[in-house]
Amino acid sequence: MNIKYKLLFLFAFTTSMAFAQLPLTGPWRYSFTNDKSSAEPGFNDSDWKTKASDKLKWDQELPKSSNVVWIRKKVVIPSSLKNELKKTGVLVLYLGRIKQEDKFYLNGKFMGETNSGDIKRAYVINEKDISWDQENTIAVSISHWGGSSSVEASPIITAAKPQQVFIMAAKATGATNKHKVNGKEVVYIGTLKNKAERTVNGTMTADFYDLDQRKLKSVVKNITIKAGDNTYSFPYKSPSSFLKVQYTLSIPTYGYKAHWNDEYGFMDISYKPAIPVVAYKAKETFNPALLGQQTIQGWLGEKLKANKDQRLYKVDEAGLLAGFINKPGVHPWIGEHVGKFLETACNTYQNTKDPLLKTQLDRTAQQLIAAQLTDGYLGTYDNESQWTSWDVWSHKYDLVGLLSYYELTGYLPALTASKKIGDLLYKRFGNKAGQLDIIKSGAHVGMAATSVIDPMTDLYRFSGKKEYLDFCYYITQSYDQKNGPKILSTLDSLGRVDKTANAKAYEMMSNLVGLVKLYRVTGDEKILKPVLTAWNDITTKRLYITGTTSSFEHFQDDHLLPASKNDNMGEGCVTTTWVQLNFQLLSIFGKMEYVNELERAVYNHLIGAENPQTGCVSYYTPLMGAKPYGCNITCCMSSVPRGIAMIPLFTNGKINGSPSILFYQPGVYKSFVNGKNLVEFTTQTSFPENGDVTINVNPAVNSKFEVLLRKPYWAGDFKIAVNGKEQTVTTNETVSLNRFWNKGDRINVSFTLPVKVLDGGISYPGSIAFQRGPQVLVFDKKLNPTLPEVFTVQPNSVQLNNAPCVLPAKWIGTQAYQVKAEAGGKTENIILVPYADASQTGGEVSTWLKKQ
Repeated sequence: MNIKYKLLFLFAFTTSMAFAQLPLTGPWRYSFTNDKSSAEPGFNDSDWKTKASDKLKWDQELPKSSNVVWIRKKVVIPSSLKNELKKTGVLVLYLGRIKQEDKFYLNGKFMGETNSGDIKRAYVINEKDISWDQENTIAVSISHWGGSSSVEASPIITAAKPQQVFIMAAKATGATNKHKVNGKEVVYIGTLKNKAERTVNGTMTADFYDLDQRKLKSVVKNITIKAGDNTYSFPYKSPSSFLKVQYTLSIPTYGYKAHWNDEYGFMDISYKPAIPVVAYKAKETFNPALLGQQTIQGWLGEKLKANKDQRLYKVDEAGLLAGFINKPGVHPWIGEHVGKFLETACNTYQNTKDPLLKTQLDRTAQQLIAAQLTDGYLGTYDNESQWTSWDVWSHKYDLVGLLSYYELTGYLPALTASKKIGDLLYKRFGNKAGQLDIIKSGAHVGMAATSVIDPMTDLYRFSGKKEYLDFCYYITQSYDQKNGPKILSTLDSLGRVDKTANAKAYEMMSNLVGLVKLYRVTGDEKILKPVLTAWNDITTKRLYITGTTSSFEHFQDDHLLPASKNDNMGEGCVTTTWVQLNFQLLSIFGKMEYVNELERAVYNHLIGAENPQTGCVSYYTPLMGAKPYGCNITCCMSSVPRGIAMIPLFTNGKINGSPSILFYQPGVYKSFVNGKNLVEFTTQTSFPENGDVTINVNPAVNSKFEVLLRKPYWAGDFKIAVNGKEQTVTTNETVSLNRFWNKGDRINVSFTLPVKVLDGGISYPGSIAFQRGPQVLVFDKKLNPTLPEVFTVQPNSVQLNNAPCVLPAKWIGTQAYQVKAEAGGKTENIILVPYADASQTGGEVSTWLKKQ
């Protein structure tokens, strides 16, 4: 051994003797080149740069060409650490949290990986993998999301704790969590992986509980825990259709005890909708159509059906619930997804009464409720990490989902669980001694945490408990703390969302939605004014032509609207939250300007973010480039279906008590007039293919009442006739038909869908896009396979010709249009399709086309 390694050995030996651990101090080598051979001991890293062990952080130096950082260090592991290894049979490498994902190698051998930036790394090392008193090579491959990457803690090797050695799980034979389990002989199995190469003795207890947390049975087994995988069986015939099993592991040798939970089945409950106990103080100008009293067909109905069949049916229920049933979850915001699913499924079930969806709802809601701790905590963090990062955010979505379920079903345990969350939040956060600062408990200048103001207003409405309303005002006050986002004051003074807080669009608009709801329950005008300022700023300076906003998840400078795949534009969560905001404002004011924005988003970016063939969702949905659809669990995977399920809330409704037709889609809309007189409106149309609409009016009792018909801003030659008699159409945004209606009366609405040429602005100068009716039309490369890469279109006198025959056999949608273009000095025909339909077969999309 040369003098260098003698010194290293001496340092390691004396350190381990003093502290029973091996700090991996000194320089670490690093590289941004993703070479898999970097894990090998013999790899030559002499040209790599170095950083000290406590400064393993990279920001400005990260290249855009790679999202990987490799770090390496050679270290002598002294045999004196064998004394530590004897404690549990293995050592562990601690690295703290890493941004974002990593893989750990020891002497070229893959040892483990972590796929979350919020989990502290603790990688187990067995004795056989260590070269004692010799040089060992530690290599870590880190994948990051751009902007920054880091290793939180100075790496250290020490004795493993029992929870890092013994990994519990569970399964069952003869049952799954998707079925009721009562009366069935099921073998419930506690599984245990022993990462140490030694055998120990212990006990495993299986406790069985019903949905009310009553213990049904307890079984104790003496067990022998061998190295590797172990299984222990507990046969049981449950009297309850819902069953929670809690396995308790006890190893006296280590003084160690641990738990693992598993849940099965559900109670099939009868639904009786709940009514809020607190009415809105602010006027409700628009009342949404009752979801159970309308059916949407045609183009839009097809997309709603795909959302149910291709997305909700296929949701990973186990993945949504796993982090609640057994903490911690696999990534920091895993807790948001189940609440989003519940709200989506509740709206969809109300609209469809689909029995399979009811089963999903009951099962998911009840298993979530059963995971709540006695103090009300219903998050996905372990004890030491509670109320950090995205914990309040997850509780926000718990409330969203559980309150949606309670409103639909009247199931009291859902309200009880929500109130426990509310009580925990207002006791835990505030300005009193011992309370936490909510701004410090969430990302993006606290806006993630403060967005809980949204469902807390709903909890106040359904419970009537004033403390929840007080908590909402605590949040508005926290905005103006020194460390707060100053949402209201900045919007009042500057009027720009891109200059508010850190300009993070999703979290900011989530707060705006909550503020509108707070205004609705209080009538507090000073809360509403900044929201309207924000809405105006977004619509005039930061809104894409497809009805979304944000690039790289942030509001950008005035009229800066980059739209390529590399610009991370149109985050699905942002699109959905924009829809929510416009829906809330429509409810207050009943103005068509909010319907216009809802329509723009629905017919373009919202629908366009979900593939109707597969149900997969694109996190960012570009105007230029293929839509990157994916089916893995992400925030947008949960948000986009949520937005789509909202659509029936505003396609029709009542404005100042009058039935109003807002979106001209085929289907049935039922509404009460003059008290209990039910009127059925049946619409027949091929819209958005054409503008011929027939609406049959059938009141239960012939009577006089007003019907409002929206006059779309994009419509040409708008005409209305009742029973063949043409009606006067004014310049107003809605047309009032106030008359005596008889069964069988017919309204005929006709309009043209002229093509509007849109300018590319500062982001796409010299380019144009086409809008036909509410739909933006785009070029899909898969539908134009032989066209040259470079072509131009004429902005004037654009003539669209129907060309549906060019669409592939499995294409969802029937609209395709042919238009002339110039390519290579020749006139060519190109095919354009609605943006919402485009890229469903993986085609590159071009929304902004070069003009001649």
